[in-house]
Amino acid sequence: AREAESIVERITPRLQHSNCAVVMGAVRVIVKFVDLIDNEETVKVLSRKMSPPLITLLSAEPEIQYIALRNINLIVQKHPTILSHEIRVFFC
Repeated sequence: AREAESIVERITPRLQHSNCAVVMGAVRVIVKFVDLIDNEETVKVLSRKMSPPLITLLSAEPEIQYIALRNINLIVQKHPTILSHEIRVFFC
């Protein structure tokens, strides 16, 4: 669990990267390791940190939007509450 937290801490700054592929790679790594983290507070913080980069990807080119939506769909299936505060982006 501690090793997973350490990896996620090192990956988290990549969520702010300008390259969409780097952001999606970071999100994928975080989603993989979040199941191994025991601390619920850390999981909540990670969920809050992942939401804005995912939403930002939706304002990119159509190809990037498609990939982002496919990945968001998979992420939400695994962690339904991850975008609960950002739901208005999908309907307004």
